[in-house]
Amino acid sequence: MPHINILNVSHRKREPSDFHYIVESGFGGQIHLFVHFILPVVVIFDGIEYITDNSACIIFTPSQRQEYKPHGDVFVNDFLIFEVAEPNFAARFGLPEDEIFYISNGDEVTRRMENITYSITDKLIDRRHQTQHHVLRLFETLSESCIDNNPSQKRMFEIKQRFIALRDEIRKNPSEWSVDKMAKKVWFTRSRFTVLYNEFFSMPPKEDLINIKIDYAKRLLETTCMPITDVSSMCGYTSVEHFIRIFNKRVGRTPLQYRKTCERKLLM
Repeated sequence: MPHINILNVSHRKREPSDFHYIVESGFGGQIHLFVHFILPVVVIFDGIEYITDNSACIIFTPSQRQEYKPHGDVFVNDFLIFEVAEPNFAARFGLPEDEIFYISNGDEVTRRMENITYSITDKLIDRRHQTQHHVLRLFETLSESCIDNNPSQKRMFEIKQRFIALRDEIRKNPSEWSVDKMAKKVWFTRSRFTVLYNEFFSMPPKEDLINIKIDYAKRLLETTCMPITDVSSMCGYTSVEHFIRIFNKRVGRTPLQYRKTCERKLLM
């Protein structure tokens, strides 16, 4: 689970009837906005107004324009502004981004938001661990509520969870993995696995596997004195020459050059 940095949070926040929220280009960086509209609102996407029902939600990605306003005299919402490095964070929970979705347990979501608000505003005790737990439970609650509304989406969510777990396992030790072994691990043919993987992560599995191996090699070069031949083997390459060629192509320098650059930075 990636670390989530909470920038702002509120539960059952009320605004006046003339409230009109606009952020033209999103927050940028890695900053997301989750909003739970307790009562109906007007959400504007690409100049088109959409009137929601109760318990509508949106997860705005960093570069997405944000605009909404009350539908009626009362505006009440929960919101969470958070920073997370994982680009497909919402997809980890099977949740859509930059579109309206509905949940069946709005009171439970509000309670989760109240817990987050309390844990970050209590200055007497360090509750960072609790905060991370509450945020995780919030998104799990959203996932359970949203997915239960759509059986086919629920199955796709379960499949994606297997793919995410597979990806996390490979990152820990990529040396023995191939696309065929990855497909077999999640019980798909190679062709179907490739289609789903590309759909889930916007990248073919072969390409992603190379990226994971190179990232693993960079960590080994940064943190150990392991010979390049051993680094190559730990990343699943039987030919050190092939490993050096791939690393150079991806990183723009050889493994040895990369290690020396890291050493120089440590000395500065």
